Amino acid sequence: MIKTKILIADAHTLTREGLKSLLSKRKDIQICGEVKHSKELLVKLNKINPDIIIIDFFIPDYFSIEDIAFIRKKYPQINVIVVTTNQNKQDVLKVLDYGVKSYLLKECDEGEIINAVYASAKEEKFFCGRVMDVILENVTHHCPSGSVCHHCQPISLSEREVEVISLIAESYTTKDIANKLNLSFHTIGTHRKNIFKKLKIRNSSELIIYAIKKGIIKPQQT
Repeated sequence: MIKTKILIADAHTLTREGLKSLLSKRKDIQICGEVKHSKELLVKLNKINPDIIIIDFFIPDYFSIEDIAFIRKKYPQINVIVVTTNQNKQDVLKVLDYGVKSYLLKECDEGEIINAVYASAKEEKFFCGRVMDVILENVTHHCPSGSVCHHCQPISLSEREVEVISLIAESYTTKDIANKLNLSFHTIGTHRKNIFKKLKIRNSSELIIYAIKKGIIKPQQT
């Protein structure tokens, strides 16, 4: 049996022990290590090659959002699951923009954590229900008097653009999308540029939120 190897990065002993107790019950999951701070994480990553890192980046003097950036840049093959108390929308969006596909709160239940691990092992996204509430919360737009509120106007997207949005939101690269749709890299790049301009968004994390809101993709949640 091929086991999914997991490294736990959290400063709190009770959290680490709780996660180990929960995940060790699964025969197809192996806890290959645990670390208490960033320096220990760097040493451990040089020695082992986990499939998944479960981390709480919101622990000052122990872990930070820079650790997420480092992992995603130097070890892109490792999937990251964030399990934290941080519900700050900007932090959530920043983490998603680094390529993290799973974000849970520590108040989420056992089933959500297990589901997040299995989703990550399959390169799928998973956000617990409470995190979805945070990233999908309505933003009030204020338009200056006499101006046009562009966000209120309908947006026309072609079938091909919707298809490209779906694939971008599922973390396909421009090259992968071109191969999948039998189109040139340049054509997909143009579609991507036009989509971002039409939707007035800046990055892939905002596109994921748009795609979920519009039902183009469905969030993984219990």
